[in-house]
Amino acid sequence: STQSTGANKNATCVSMTATSGDYKTGNGPTGTYLNKSNTTFAPNDWHSANQIISTTAVRQQGGSLEIRQAARQLRNDTDSITNWGQHDNTTRLFDRMQDIVAWKDKLEQTIADTDEEIAQLTSNYNTQRALNEIRASTGLRETINNMIEQTANDLEAQRLRTEYAFRKRIHEVQMSKDELEWQQRNTKREMDVLMEDIRGLKQAISDKDKPLEVAETRAENRTYRPRVELCRDVPHDGIVRERNELQSTVRNLVDQHNIADDALDQLRKTQNRLDEDWAIKENSLELDERCMTKRQKLLLVSHKV
Repeated sequence: STQSTGANKNATCVSMTATSGDYKTGNGPTGTYLNKSNTTFAPNDWHSANQIISTTAVRQQGGSLEIRQAARQLRNDTDSITNWGQHDNTTRLFDRMQDIVAWKDKLEQTIADTDEEIAQLTSNYNTQRALNEIRASTGLRETINNMIEQTANDLEAQRLRTEYAFRKRIHEVQMSKDELEWQQRNTKREMDVLMEDIRGLKQAISDKDKPLEVAETRAENRTYRPRVELCRDVPHDGIVRERNELQSTVRNLVDQHNIADDALDQLRKTQNRLDEDWAIKENSLELDERCMTKRQKLLLVSHKV
């Protein structure tokens, strides 16, 4: 009959809608179904729980983006300052050491020349001249010694400033790395919770198969009532309403599952970016620590001078 054909079309439509996202809700009485759900929560509770999950996922993604942008900007700014400061200070220290070595060589040559000249003096004139040279040499030695001492103090002060900058940079990178690790743990925990909710949605969709099959079978069977018995009575309206409610519920569950699955994919991408940035921070820390180790040679040179 015409009503029988319409009932079959409705059953097929429900099956196509419920199967979006790889979920089979059945095709009339011939489909495959599971047991009925024993849900005890109200629909408002269900919607509130799903809204909280979605909001948390979005907030987590936004927080992660801001952290990554701030970390990258901080890394670029501080790397430029540190590299230029180290290059400039190294150049100045090298030039100053060259000056000291030149003065030291000149002083040693002056002393040697003076000693030789004294051994050759044979007159008071020469003796007086030698004494004057000795006094001049003594003054020169004092000047050079003062310069050497001042240079050593400058070198030590610059070394301490540079080491402070390195330690501050290492601390900043370590703090950023710790923050990334905290975000990694939170993102991983959120992914685990979301995957558990997705499994719950899958189960809820499956649990609706059996009640939907029963409603569709009842609606189909009542279309075979003869003559005037084929009327829209109270049981008919109840069966139709039940079937429509089940179809709507399945559609909502499938839609929510797809939303949760997309959120999980975004969290996975965020986790990958966090892992990459963590590796960069780890490498930066290793490089800075190696630089600190190499700077110990500068400390030895400064003490030697």
